[in-house]
Amino acid sequence: MSEATMADMTSRIEELRQRALEQVRADHFDEALSLYDEALGLTDDEEVRELITINKGHALIAAERTGPEVKALPMILMRRRNAHHTFLSAYALMYTNRLANELKRAIFYGQIALEAATEAQQTLWQVAVQNELGIVYETDSQFGKAIESFTQALACLDKKGVDDVAAQAFSRVAIITNLGDSTLLSGNSKEGLRLIHSVIDQIATPHAKSDAFGNLSYGYLDLGDFDKARSYGEQALEFACEERQVRNAHYLIGEAAYKAGDVDAAEEHFEQLARFYPQFRHLKSLLFAIDLRSMINLKL
Repeated sequence: MSEATMADMTSRIEELRQRALEQVRADHFDEALSLYDEALGLTDDEEVRELITINKGHALIAAERTGPEVKALPMILMRRRNAHHTFLSAYALMYTNRLANELKRAIFYGQIALEAATEAQQTLWQVAVQNELGIVYETDSQFGKAIESFTQALACLDKKGVDDVAAQAFSRVAIITNLGDSTLLSGNSKEGLRLIHSVIDQIATPHAKSDAFGNLSYGYLDLGDFDKARSYGEQALEFACEERQVRNAHYLIGEAAYKAGDVDAAEEHFEQLARFYPQFRHLKSLLFAIDLRSMINLKL
């Protein structure tokens, strides 16, 4: 193969990898996996194959699937071929452990990823891992640490040298949304709502929209604006992509309706929520009797 042909092939492989990354950001996982497979079929270079394997493993994790690429991640991390692969494999392992609710392990891998990002002086890597660590801390109800991580992520974005405009814009919206969420859950509802409203029109995917609208509903419930709380809860339900979001939306709408005096609507949504928990026969009655907002975490 001539040098020109090899250069063209290398360029094609990287083009496929970048297109796949864009599809993952848009939650188009089947398209991303197909592109990664095409890229893998074009190269025999061990280092390139390892990079694409990590990327594909992360896409599978994001799609809540498994495969040989996911199982390969711990071994790739142990090899520590370079800082880039160390960061990506540790980040993916942090992500999969968060999804499995193995939060201590997620934090462990997150620290490895952060060390690799800092050592390599890669600002956008630091942004990504600080954001993901913030999500882990929030899931573990450590809201102070979550706010600190999200704030650090935003500070990294503001550093000079971050010239990937698309990645910067995408990251900023996600981080501000997450920061708003943790701020709400820490008890500062007005500031949390302000943060989420500042980016709500820029949120692109249905999954992210559902979470953001659910957070707004939660915040307005806390402020006693039950009409807004119900409206945003209904939008959260409209965009819901997973069972957690459906459950949260039914709870928030039901709570807002009940507080506003619409008992029929509250009963309908609490009944829908109770169907997810058949082992708790009196859940609907409990929801009418007790405000559970202080006991719930919308990430769970």
